[in-house]
Amino acid sequence: MRVLITTALVCLALPSFILAQPLTIEDAVNYALENNFEIRQGRLDISDADARVGEVLATGLPKLDGNLQYSYFPDVPNFLIPAQFADPEAPEGTFISLPAGTRQSVNASLELSALVFDGSFFVGLQAARVFKDLTEKEVDATREDIKWNVKRAFYSVLLVQEQIGELESNIESVKNLLDETRALYDEGFAELLDVRRLELNYNGLKSQRDQIMGMDTITENLLKFQMAWPAEEPIEITGDLEEMAGEWMLRKPSVDFQYDDRPDYRVLQVNEELADINIRQIRMGYFPTLRAFANHNQNLQRDDLFNSDEIGWLQTTTVGATLSIPIFDGFDKRSRIQRARISKEKVLEGQHQLRHAIDTEVRNNHLQYKNAIRGLDDAKGLFDLSREIYDTVLTKYREGVGSSFELIQAEQDLFDARLQKLNALYEVVDSRTQLEQALGR
Repeated sequence: MRVLITTALVCLALPSFILAQPLTIEDAVNYALENNFEIRQGRLDISDADARVGEVLATGLPKLDGNLQYSYFPDVPNFLIPAQFADPEAPEGTFISLPAGTRQSVNASLELSALVFDGSFFVGLQAARVFKDLTEKEVDATREDIKWNVKRAFYSVLLVQEQIGELESNIESVKNLLDETRALYDEGFAELLDVRRLELNYNGLKSQRDQIMGMDTITENLLKFQMAWPAEEPIEITGDLEEMAGEWMLRKPSVDFQYDDRPDYRVLQVNEELADINIRQIRMGYFPTLRAFANHNQNLQRDDLFNSDEIGWLQTTTVGATLSIPIFDGFDKRSRIQRARISKEKVLEGQHQLRHAIDTEVRNNHLQYKNAIRGLDDAKGLFDLSREIYDTVLTKYREGVGSSFELIQAEQDLFDARLQKLNALYEVVDSRTQLEQALGR
């Protein structure tokens, strides 16, 4: 029952188009962009950066505080005065005590404060907004990485599945040929050695299929991980490597690009902007800071709070401003500015390094893609030649003028050529994907 409930909940959580399997490569990418754990974490980071802007903005807005305090004095404080103030005939040097207040008091106050000028506040607010922009660009870079990683994992699953399909087709072909040879052997038109060779080939193909099916599980698990697909849920995909390779080859690759086409380079550009803002914010510490304030206070002191015959509320109102002028900070800001400039230099060095890496990556991936195209042409030629040889050898074998050894060898060569063609198709789509990723497209 628990398994059924868990499965039902997972299915309800999946988008409706996902339930209509099999998945195309676009479906896989869209699902990953909605559900990948890094992207979900990135959305939280963006929300946090947005809240950080509000937090910085709040430091510059007016503040209003209210206070209400009640005090009771079981022993009222006293103070001393010369006794002669109350009785002129009292001896000199004597004192009498008088109460300093009443047994009960209530104090109510309102305090308003506002930032009038603080250069670091406005620069800090700009920094918070740029930091949010940085967070969004980092999430964009993550999305791009995930998109390309899902595509490459998708191609790997397709390759293995099409290899299994080729094996299944080859196994069926060899099985038919084995059955045909057995029938010929029963009629006395074939040798037992021919049957045994075909049986050996047949069993070897089945063993190879079982090994590749294990690889199919591994590549599917990798695709599930990249997509954040539930590990316990089956996944089925659809696609054709030859069709995908054909679509890529119809679109000639252009290596003309701008560095800021790459999301990771845009992240460094925002880091440079943040470094400049940090320097400006520290410099603003040399300027004065002006704050305004207003305070209204009401105080009630009575022995009996509810006796209206006693003294009523006493009011006090204060309005003013505070100007803070930095004079000497022990060279603190100078040292901080020096460190901030070094941080900016590090960012600029990082940009230079990334530009160099992008140039190299684009050149190498473009070369790899062109090599993959040539490799595909060679693989297609080899496949056509292997098929022609196999058809000729099969015809000779059925006519009784060819050996089973030649047939098995021709069949193996044809199968190898098929797998080589599949691998060449995979290399085309995979290398082109890496090239597009390097170009930031």
